[in-house]
Amino acid sequence: MKAFLSGFSTEELEAKIEACQSGNCDCACDPALMQKIEGIELTTVEGGSMLSITGDVNADTLAPMMKECLFGEKQ
Repeated sequence: MKAFLSGFSTEELEAKIEACQSGNCDCACDPALMQKIEGIELTTVEGGSMLSITGDVNADTLAPMMKECLFGEKQ
């Protein structure tokens, strides 16, 4: 799964992702879902960051959680 994210620094996103993976986040990140993620790669690109996630996850499951955790958007 790949996502382009703008409006955040790569460092800020890395901190939020690490908090989710360790269970220290302020949002509804599902620990069981986080365990299925094999790798998260975050690269700085022009205009934002590119987030690449590998593992037994799909965008439909991950997108709502990512929106809430990374952007603070409640569904």
